[in-house]
Amino acid sequence: MNAHAVLKSAAPAIACYSGIAKALAFRYGGPGVIFMLHSTVGKSDTFLLEDLRCPVTALEWILSWLKDNGFQFVSLDEAMQRLSQPSPRRFCAFTFDDGYADNLTHALPLMERFGAPFTVYVTTGMSIGTIDAWWLGLAALINTHVRIELRDLDCRFDCVDQAAKKQAYVAITKRVHSDYDALPAVKAAIAAASIDSAALAQREALSNAQLRRLAASPLVTVGAHSERHINLARLPAAEAQQEMISSRRSLEHIIDREVVHFAYPFGNANACGQREAQLAQAAGFRTAVTTRRGTLFPRHLDHPFALPREPLRAEETAFSLRCKVDGVYRALHSRIGDPVARM
Repeated sequence: MNAHAVLKSAAPAIACYSGIAKALAFRYGGPGVIFMLHSTVGKSDTFLLEDLRCPVTALEWILSWLKDNGFQFVSLDEAMQRLSQPSPRRFCAFTFDDGYADNLTHALPLMERFGAPFTVYVTTGMSIGTIDAWWLGLAALINTHVRIELRDLDCRFDCVDQAAKKQAYVAITKRVHSDYDALPAVKAAIAAASIDSAALAQREALSNAQLRRLAASPLVTVGAHSERHINLARLPAAEAQQEMISSRRSLEHIIDREVVHFAYPFGNANACGQREAQLAQAAGFRTAVTTRRGTLFPRHLDHPFALPREPLRAEETAFSLRCKVDGVYRALHSRIGDPVARM
């Protein structure tokens, strides 16, 4: 582990022991938080996709920590209601993006044990092979090659061991999310290796029957996550809204109930903004979540289409969770600015 990685892993403990986290909590803590996950797996050997895969054992520990620290588990709808009805007890809501079958087979039994409601944002193209799951293709490319070359980006990576593979994956995904013009070069390399990203996603997707079983649980809310999981901000407005509407209609047809919550694909400042918020509202959604860091505040009732979320990962500690629920990461990302994210 290099010096930067050591400092990064130690930062939450330093923030807690120094009192920084407690001091920032007064401004950035908020009454509640929305957590973001994707896939829940039985094993933890997912070194390339740690942001995507959370082992059941890790999620169980996270749920126990939150419960022991007095957090109430609520649905997304109740979370919004709580913002207008202040309570001394803090709350958290859980969300899972994309629509992985393990949300039913692994996540649901665990969430039932804790009585924890959760929202599953489904990309409708995942089960039919129209999703643009380039991140899965990239992981497969790196896993099966000892050298990766992205000529158009003038990038080369030697992937001779797991540490090098992880470093390459993090570097490439970071490059893409900071500049989506880099994505075609990444996808070209995946295609050149005859890797079918959509097929990889399709094998892990909830089937329609599984989705109906999941939706039948009183703990589960189904939300939309677009049709193809592409950057909506780079589409014409009409096409971006059609991504929202088509996914919503497809889901409503499958589960035979209203779908009123939406999650922007990628959800960062380069993938959604004020225009997408207006499109989500016009499409009839009640809320829309981003991947921007932060906790919830009553003022988010005025910005329900720009809700922040805190990611949950396999390597969470008591210190990192404390920093997330106290809004420390939001403070750092905003450089000690407004605790309420706006588009």
